[in-house]
Amino acid sequence: MKPIAVLLVCLLVGSMAGFAVAYRDANMPNHFGPVTDPELAWKSIPITQDAPKVSVEGGTIHKFGRMELNSVGEHTFVVKNEGNAPLELTMEGTTCKCTMADMKEGDTLVVKPGDTTEIKLEWRPKAYQEDFAQTARIGTNDPRQSLLELRITGDVVQAIVLDPQEIRFTNLSAGESRTASTKVLSFKEPKFEMTNLRVTGDKSELLTVTSRPLSKEELQETDGAMAGYMIDVEVKPGLPLGNNHHTIIADTTSEFAPVLELSVNTYIVGDISVIAVKKYDREKAVLYLNKLKQHDGLKTKLFLIVKGSHRNDVKIALKETSPSYLKVDVGEPESINDGSVQKFPVSIEVPADAPPGNYLGPDRENLGKIELSVEGHPEIEEVNIGVYFSVE
Repeated sequence: MKPIAVLLVCLLVGSMAGFAVAYRDANMPNHFGPVTDPELAWKSIPITQDAPKVSVEGGTIHKFGRMELNSVGEHTFVVKNEGNAPLELTMEGTTCKCTMADMKEGDTLVVKPGDTTEIKLEWRPKAYQEDFAQTARIGTNDPRQSLLELRITGDVVQAIVLDPQEIRFTNLSAGESRTASTKVLSFKEPKFEMTNLRVTGDKSELLTVTSRPLSKEELQETDGAMAGYMIDVEVKPGLPLGNNHHTIIADTTSEFAPVLELSVNTYIVGDISVIAVKKYDREKAVLYLNKLKQHDGLKTKLFLIVKGSHRNDVKIALKETSPSYLKVDVGEPESINDGSVQKFPVSIEVPADAPPGNYLGPDRENLGKIELSVEGHPEIEEVNIGVYFSVE
C-alpha cells in the first residue's frame, strides 16, 4: 500500500475513535469526584449513629421581598442539632453582619443533641438593585454537611428617600446650639407612620430629634412624593471638640423601610485646638501613627492650644486611653504669644513590648483613643482624639 493511502486510513480510524470517545463522554456524568460533586465528599465518610446532624428550621434561604436602601434588614435562623453528638459551629465568613451567640469569626459554638441556637443576620443595602443577596458561611462537624450557607435574598427598591441623606453640622462652636432638617419622602406608599425616634452615639442626650408629617404644600414642592415627614435635629452645647458621629434610628410602618437610619456628623470647634508632630486630621480628630513593628515602639508629641478668656483657668488631664497600654502624659502649660495662648504638651508612647493589634478603623470605634478631661472652661469638658495605628 502506498504511504499516502496508509496515512488516510490512519486518519480515518483516529477520527472514528475520537468521535466514539466524545460520544461516550457526552452521555456520561461529567464530574471529578468530590471536586465537582460535593455529595461524594461525605458519602465516603462513615456516618455513625452518634454523629451530629445540623438542620435549619424553615430552610437556609430567607426571602425578605422588597426593602428600601436606607433601611436595615434582619432575620434570625434557628439551627438545631438533630444528631446524637455535640454539633460544632464555626463562623467561616460573611458578606453581612452575622451574630452567632456573640461569637467572632473563627470561634466555635457547641450545640448539644436536641438543642437549638440562633444565628442572626443583619444587612444594610448600599445601592439599589434587584436580586440582592448576602450570605453567612458556617462550618460544621456534621459529616453530611461540613459547610452550612445561610442566605438572604430580595430586591432593594427606591420607595423611601432621605433628602438630604445625612445631616452635617460644620464648624459648630462648643457653646453653640444649631438645628438642621431632612425630609423622609415616600414615592410608593400614600401613607405611612414614623415612630420611636432615638439617637445612638456618645453623648446622644445632647441631640434632640422631632418629626412631623409634611403638609400638602410641602409635598407639592417635592418631585412627586406621595407622603413624607420632616425630621428636625437640634445639637446642644457639650459635644467634644472635633468630629462627632451619631445615628438617628426610626421605626416606620412602611413595607419597604420598617427601620430607617440617618447619619448626623458634627464638627465642634472652640477655644482648644490640636497640633501634632505626626499627621493629624483636624476634621476627623484623628492622629495617624500608621503601622508599627512590635519591637520598635514609637514616641511622639502633640500640643493643645488654648485661647480665649478662660485660657488661664483651663486644666487638662488624662482621662482614658484605648488600648490601655498607650502611655500619655500631659505636661505643664507654656504661655505664648504674649500670654494670649496657653500651650499644653502631650507626649504619646506606644511601648516597644506592646501586644499585636489592629486599630486602623475604618470606623472610629475601631481606632485607638486618647480622652483628655478639661476643667475650668464652661463649654468644653473633654477632648477626644482617635489614634490610627497597628502593632505587627
